[in-house]
Order: sequence, then structure tokens, then C-alpha cells
Amino acid sequence: MRLIVSFFLLFTSTFLFSDEKDAQEQTVIVIPSGQVHQGNFFAMGSSVEISGVVEGDVYIIAEQVVIDGVINGDALICGGSIDISGKVRNNCRLLGGQVLISGPISNNATIVAGNLQLLPSGSIGGGIVAATANADLAASIASDVTIAASNLRVSGRIGKDLQGYVGQMRVTSRATIGGNVDYKSSTPAWIEQGAMIKGEVIRHSYFVHGLVEGTWIQGLLVGSKVLAILMNFIYTFVIGIVLIKFFPKNLEVALHSLQNHPVKSLTYGVMLLILLPLASLILLMTILGVPFALALIALNVIGFYTAKVYTILWTSNWFFGKMKFKHNSLVGFFCGTIIYFMLVAIPVFGFFVAFFSMLLGLGAGLVAQSKRGILAPEQPKKV
Repeated sequence: MRLIVSFFLLFTSTFLFSDEKDAQEQTVIVIPSGQVHQGNFFAMGSSVEISGVVEGDVYIIAEQVVIDGVINGDALICGGSIDISGKVRNNCRLLGGQVLISGPISNNATIVAGNLQLLPSGSIGGGIVAATANADLAASIASDVTIAASNLRVSGRIGKDLQGYVGQMRVTSRATIGGNVDYKSSTPAWIEQGAMIKGEVIRHSYFVHGLVEGTWIQGLLVGSKVLAILMNFIYTFVIGIVLIKFFPKNLEVALHSLQNHPVKSLTYGVMLLILLPLASLILLMTILGVPFALALIALNVIGFYTAKVYTILWTSNWFFGKMKFKHNSLVGFFCGTIIYFMLVAIPVFGFFVAFFSMLLGLGAGLVAQSKRGILAPEQPKKV
């Protein structure tokens, strides 16, 4: 966690005040095959490809990342799509939407992703800690695996224990697990005949699920959850209407930032997520700062809760715009909000949808407040 925070702080300090024109021009960064980069490598753009050799650690934020060369150090990567078919001779720490690993990683891997796929040609020299919606582990993993996933499929070799927090788990006939399979789930795992598990298979049901199942408490909890979702939906839709009707210029600047600078918006969002709570904590440590800290905490809660509206509007305009809906249409926004809440309801995957939506919205909101007129679309001059 310390390394991930350092990673984001490093990038935000480097690129936060960079010139917009330069950021647009330098969107594709490549280390070609045969080239050797001495020292640590830092990159941020729409696409980053490493086909050569990096003699140090790699720090990348990009929409698409392809590693088919050699990294003689750690790889710390944040991207929409991450494809590693080359060699990483130390640890991997990845944050992405789609993560595909088909090459060797010499040590440990820490991964947060929407979808995670380890191909049979890949290998992990140490262990894995991962949180993902869907995971397919077909590679050879030398040590332990600790994973939280909505859907988990294991068809490769795990040298030691598998510990899972899963919705559904399947262990295929090609899987070999050298230790215990210890998992927590509301449904039993599907273990195919022929799967080799040298230790025990231990399943833990969720305590609350077992305690309230079939009782009036379960109905009360379900009803409360439905009411909370409904209130959240109404709040989100009303805030969107307010932005569309009363703050159109502010909204357009934010949407323009998401459309043309999504990576930078994400970076701004991570910066706010770290700095705002930290500022509140520092103020709480002083007597005079307590009232300001409480006000800042309240603003943090409201801001974090509201930020997703920008992201929902942005994706709604993109998706329903293809169907010839009017820009910032209330009908399109209403449908987009329904789709968002349906996605968020998916176990594990929904958490990442909500988290990334919040980060993008926070960054876009910051741009809308601090750079009005700089990133806004040019208006035609009156003649």
C-alpha cells in the first residue's frame, strides 16, 4: 500500500501542472526492442509499450499498457488494459480494468482489477494477493494465493495454499494445489474430478448470512438495503438535474476533461482522495482547526458521494449519443443512472465500478472548479 501511494503521489507531482498541449502530444510512449533504459522508468499517456529492457523499476499510468520486454525491477502500473507477456524480475503491483499476464514474474504480484487472467504460459515465482470481479488462474504460482473475487476459476498450479473470498469458485480437473483450499462463500465450490488438492478443502459461510437466513431479520435487512439504494438513486438523479439545469458551464468543463483527459482526471481524483482526508486529520490535531476539520470532513463525504454524477453523465452522453440522444438528455441520464446502479449491485465488480467512477468524478469536479475557461470548449466569436 505504501508503494502504491508513493506511486500516485510521484505521478501527480510530476504531471499535475504539466502543459495540456504537451500532454496531448505525448500520448504514445514506446521503448522499442533492442533499446536499454538505464535506471527507473516513468511514463504517463494513453498508450505505453515496453519491448526493450528497463534496468530499474517501472512506474506507469496509461489507458493501455503492453509489456513484452524485460523489467529488471518492480512494475507499478495503473491502466485500463494491462498486458504483460514479457519478464518482470521482481514484484508486480497492478491496478487496472483488464489485466492479462502471460509471461514470467519472478517474485510476488499484487493486483486490483475488473478482470484478471493468468494464462498457462505465465508464471509467478512468489505469491499473489488479488481483488477482482472475475479471475482465471491458469498459470503456475509458486507460493500462496489470497484472492477476493465474484467469480474464480482455477486451472493452473498453486504451490501452497489458496485462500479465497468468493461468490462462486470452480477448480478444474487440470488444477494442482499443494496446500489447503480455504475459502469463504455462500455457495459450495465446484471441484471437478481429477483436480489435485494435497491439503484440506475448508468452506466458511458468512456469519451474518447464516445467522439471519430464513428469519424476519433477513427481510428487514433486504428492505433496508433496497430503501438505501432507492434513496441513493433519487439523490444521484436529482443532483444530475441540478447540474444540467443550473450549472451547465461547470458541467461542460468537467465533461470535457473526462472526454479528452481521462487519465489526468483519474490522477486528480486519486490526489484528492489522499490529500483531503489527510488535511482533515491534520486539522483535527489542532484546537483551532477542529471546526474547519469537521466542515472539511462533511464536504469530503458530500463530494465523494456526489462525484459519480459527472462520470454517469459522461458515460451516458457517450453511450446514448450513439443512439442520437440529445447531449445531457435527462432521459439518457436517467437510463445511465439505472445501468450504473445495476453494475454497482454486482458483488466485488460493483465496488470497482463505484470506486473508479468516484475517482474520475472527483478529478473532473476539481478541473471544473479550478480551470474554468482553460479546458472548456471554445465558443464561436460573434461577428
